Amino acid sequence: MAEQVFIDTDVLIDFGQDQTEAVETMAHLEENYELNVSVIVAMELYAGIRSKKDMRTVEGFLSDFSISFLTTAISEQAFSLMKEFRPSHGVEINDMFIAATAISTDTAFISKNQKHYRFLPDLNLLEYPWKGV
Repeated sequence: MAEQVFIDTDVLIDFGQDQTEAVETMAHLEENYELNVSVIVAMELYAGIRSKKDMRTVEGFLSDFSISFLTTAISEQAFSLMKEFRPSHGVEINDMFIAATAISTDTAFISKNQKHYRFLPDLNLLEYPWKGV
């Protein structure tokens, strides 16, 4: 079984818009990892739906990913991160749930918004864009 990686919403949106850095990064990830998203990321993608066609597109796109749902452990981790880093870094709720999912499962994570996550202890944050492509 390949190593797993969680992918943030921003990377997926850019990939869907055929942005070169995201396309190249996703190609590398697909070759080297099992692709995962947090249920929060999946919900953020659904939040952008404006039509039945959009719904079919998102559902087809997400069928290529394993979706991880929130657990008590993930919620506790997110709550702890929020309490610790909201005052100093202004972290957002969704970002802390997404990061906590990766931390709690000891899984790599990639995001275009590196500054939202780089200070979090125990988060295996991969570089974006992927330089080895």
